[in-house]
Order: sequence, then C-alpha cells, then structure tokens
Amino acid sequence: VEDFYLPINIMKITGQQKVPIGIIAIRTRDTVIASETCEELFTPNSPHIMMSLDGVEIIANGSGSHHQLRKLNTRIDLVRGATAKGGGIYLYANQKGCDGGRLFFDGSCMIWVNGELLAQGSQFGMEEVEVSVATVNLSEVRSFRNGFVARNVQASTAPSMHRVE
Repeated sequence: VEDFYLPINIMKITGQQKVPIGIIAIRTRDTVIASETCEELFTPNSPHIMMSLDGVEIIANGSGSHHQLRKLNTRIDLVRGATAKGGGIYLYANQKGCDGGRLFFDGSCMIWVNGELLAQGSQFGMEEVEVSVATVNLSEVRSFRNGFVARNVQASTAPSMHRVE
C-alpha cells in the first residue's frame, strides 16, 4: 500500500491530499469489501482465499475474460468454489462485446452468495449496459462462515489486509 497524491483540483473538492493505493480492503459500518483482478480468479492461490479468511465479506471482480468455448463453465465453477468454501458475496462483472480486434467478451456477470448463484446476466448480446441485481443478507455470510471450525482456525492465523475506512 502506497500513498497517491491527488491532483490539485481533486484536493480542492475533497479536502484530501492523498489516498492509499494498492491491495486494500474498504471497511464500512456494515461490512468489508475488496477486489481481485480477472486473472487472479484463475490462479491456484487466488486472493479471494486470503480475503475471505481475513473477514472480507464482499469480493468484486471487474473482469475482462474473453470468450472461449466452455470458458463460462470454468468461471462459474471458480466463483462457486470461492464462495462455497470461504463463504461470502462475489460480484463478478465481465466485459461484453468486441474489442475492435480479434477478441470477443461474452459478459455473463454474476452475483454469488455462499456457493449459491443469485443473479446472472446474459451471455452475449447487443446491450451497451446490463445490470444484474440481487438482495443479499450479510448475516447469512457470517452464519455460513461460523459453521466451519477448520475455516475459523485458518482465519485466526491469516495475514491481514490493509483497511481503509
């Protein structure tokens, strides 16, 4: 985590001189939110594992995963596994459309809670914007996580992410 000094016009509006930038979690009154990148979801030691053990309840992924045959099945399995093992809410957004070259992004945004798919956007389509909405209950995440003794033992020794209020 490093300090990023804001441009003067932003300093005048916000009254802040700098903001932290890097791998951080945002703590609100009700929950903790963090994000992982598109590619990190596909890695063996994905950040969502450590985030979940550290108490992050909402994980967002603004993805740019291009279309390949059956790749959506892989994405679904990865996000389902992330929330089924660690509990939590996973917000997955993927680009949709052509990049102007040879890549095509197939969309399929998803909202998962504790291994359960609550909402999924369409795969492919011509809409410029598509919004998927779901109502989630943070106490369901907390109850789910408290049900696993081994998970809680691992959580007690997990490294802590830098928090920003």
